[in-house]
Amino acid sequence: MRWHLALPAVLTLALSFRAGGFFAGTTALLAVVLAVLLVLRVTLGQTPFAGWSPALAAAAGALGLLTTWTLLSALWSDAPFRALSEFDRTLAYTLALCLMGTFARRSGDLDRALQALAAAFAVVAAAALLTRLFPEAFPADAGKDPDRLAFPLTYWNALGVLCGVGITLALHCTAGARQSVPARVLGAGALPVLATVLYLTFSRGGLVAAAIGVVLYVALAHPRRLALALLAAGVPTAIAVMRAYAADGLATGEFIADEAQQVGVVTAACSLGAMALRAFCCLADVRIDGVRVSPLALRTALVCTAAVTGAVLLATGVPQQLDDQRREFFEIRSIEGTGDQRDRLSQAAASGRVQNWEVARAVFQANSLIGTGAGTFRLEWERERDIPLNVADAHSLYLEMLAELGGPGLLLLAIAILLPLGTAAWRLRGAEHHAHAAFLAASIALLVHTGIDWDWEMPALFVWFFATGSMVCAASSATSRVPSRPGRVARVVAGLGCLLLAAAPATVVASQAALDRGTRAFRAADCTRAVDGALDSISALPSRPEPYELLGYCNLRARRLELGLAAMQASLVRDPDNWEYAYGLAVAQALNRVDPRPAAALAFRLNPLDVRTRELRDALQRGGPGRRARAAARARIPFQ
Repeated sequence: MRWHLALPAVLTLALSFRAGGFFAGTTALLAVVLAVLLVLRVTLGQTPFAGWSPALAAAAGALGLLTTWTLLSALWSDAPFRALSEFDRTLAYTLALCLMGTFARRSGDLDRALQALAAAFAVVAAAALLTRLFPEAFPADAGKDPDRLAFPLTYWNALGVLCGVGITLALHCTAGARQSVPARVLGAGALPVLATVLYLTFSRGGLVAAAIGVVLYVALAHPRRLALALLAAGVPTAIAVMRAYAADGLATGEFIADEAQQVGVVTAACSLGAMALRAFCCLADVRIDGVRVSPLALRTALVCTAAVTGAVLLATGVPQQLDDQRREFFEIRSIEGTGDQRDRLSQAAASGRVQNWEVARAVFQANSLIGTGAGTFRLEWERERDIPLNVADAHSLYLEMLAELGGPGLLLLAIAILLPLGTAAWRLRGAEHHAHAAFLAASIALLVHTGIDWDWEMPALFVWFFATGSMVCAASSATSRVPSRPGRVARVVAGLGCLLLAAAPATVVASQAALDRGTRAFRAADCTRAVDGALDSISALPSRPEPYELLGYCNLRARRLELGLAAMQASLVRDPDNWEYAYGLAVAQALNRVDPRPAAALAFRLNPLDVRTRELRDALQRGGPGRRARAAARARIPFQ
């Protein structure tokens, strides 16, 4: 039973409905689950190391060293929990790579895994579409920008690139060789849904990722069934997207129930129509598959197609338009708000990304060898930014890796990413070249988008890459030279090592659950339960600063001023470059009639463009202890 083939899809599906796996507790839980599965595999599996190969060992080694380097960066970042949180995510990716690599590669495995992934992406897209078109029947949190579809990942660009990858894989399912009739039919039916959801995210990066994935798949796989697949699914997909585009209310925030229902009906009809047409076209697939095409004729056709396409692009002025878009991207900081989200699709402004990249580059130049430590970009951004934009990540994995972990971090990441891609490219000459082309196209689409956004922090977008990449690198069951039945000692040692790796993320899971409970209680003005949650979080993970901050505000609210001051001091010690904790310390000092001006000035220096730090600094500059205490009592709490 090849149960592991469905694991990438199951993990992607589960993470998608938990905010993409973005938050620390979910990421840590993912690492624990994968560690437990790996323990069971190496201790109970008959041939747990049969899939190990030199390429897989090198990729796992690079990713493992990156995980270790991430954790070690706590030594120079002065913020241990930030490094621990980043460690959990990279550890989860490493465990996914290692777990899937314990299975020897068999013919057809990659295809089946990609089919399951395409189905998972389609389910996520269908759920997202239902919440957008039928919000009363399927209520969901619309997020901070309700005009752009973000559920369930909670970030529209993440949902956009997920749909872009899904479109690539669905196209493979409906057009690729060696696909069963159900896969061809269902792949066609998924395309209208995925494309409509991609449009409703209004994600320009997602659209680019989809285009890259589709073009690369066609160029690398050149599937014979492509014409029939496009005939069956292309027209219905275009109709569904055009109907959604014509729905003004979905783009302007003026939701109209009848209009949204019409979009839903049209999309469903297009999906069913695409499946019906593809089922009918399956009758012709056998004849198309039987046509013999010489490699020379194929190469000639590809060259002619490329030449014609290039000539058309030149004649229509596309290169000049692209250059204009490039200039606009780097020169215009933000998109002009028109109230119509459709206007975003014709604008190329960077929305602050260029400024993010400039700060990341400056940080790397100042700390090129080791960086500033994992998870610290937000602190650098808040201190150095020149626009009042709040971000936690550099909107580029590669620049953020350089800023936080220096050259060694990016080098290890490159090895871990390029080995699966290189292996897949090598296997394009084999019998399963369509499956490897689909993996390559979808992966490159994701990795390009990762250069302009924070996809790495969304495990729902990356766990599948490492899981299926491991399948690509794994040794074939016919050629594996690893002993098929390792001894008991080897199994026990490997199992204990995996359990040891799960210890750190397990503490984060416990700490985060208690902290979430305490934060909810604090927002409900229930400080008794909030204190209990904060203490439980501290008990699970004493190095974490957030529960001390929560404990401090609860004690200050209850007029236990000395305890509040001590808690605020403890939070700042654990993350000394975070303005929130300096801010909290200034509030606590003012209420305790201790001079708060140095702490308030520190908070301002750490985040000079935040209105709250400026207001607090100015308020605490005037008057004596009594007036400062009254000003502190009116200060806004950062996490409320």
